[in-house]
Amino acid sequence: MTAEITLDLVKRFPSNGPTDPIRYYRRPLTGWLFRERINLGLRMLRDLRFERALEIGYGSGAVQVPLHGVAAEVHGIDLDADPALATSILDALSLKSELRQGSVYELPYPDAHFDLVASFSTFEHLHDFEKALSEVRRVLRPGGRFLLGMPAVNKMMEVSFLAIGFKGIDDHHVTTPQQVAARFHANGFVVDDQARLTLPIPTVPGATVYYDWLLRRTP
Repeated sequence: MTAEITLDLVKRFPSNGPTDPIRYYRRPLTGWLFRERINLGLRMLRDLRFERALEIGYGSGAVQVPLHGVAAEVHGIDLDADPALATSILDALSLKSELRQGSVYELPYPDAHFDLVASFSTFEHLHDFEKALSEVRRVLRPGGRFLLGMPAVNKMMEVSFLAIGFKGIDDHHVTTPQQVAARFHANGFVVDDQARLTLPIPTVPGATVYYDWLLRRTP
């Protein structure tokens, strides 16, 4: 089973919902960037294994595949993706995921239900990100991990998204990685590991386009 998001994998998954960016994952250069931002986070899990994992913002369902490689039971929740569409693709891969529609602000799960929560490219869309952090902490067991990925939010990224045909990104990206990271400790998380995806742009040395953190819930 693949431990990363590959081009062959994303070709299996159709777009699912109005905010699903899966079509960008299949493009020649842009696709590598979209896949690598996820893989950069997945690599931080290393040899960790989990009993029960939740993905917030599963979209097409592609990230569910590598999560099955690290967790015995995998769940997903998304505000506007169709669970039936993603489930049908996963079923064809002989993978069983429990997918639901719902909001990160009101996760429909018991306290301390998961030992891994993963969320890529969701928190930048949240005005009340601290409420979302609180909900993630609630459904995580003490010591459980939260794998969080967010794109940089700045003018360079606005221009980059416009270049690939994504208009109005500044209306969608309302919270920065820096704002969220500054509130990790106050919301009951410590950073176990972190990584950044940077581009070799001569005029912008070390330009960061994506941030990944592996967080741990404190007792």
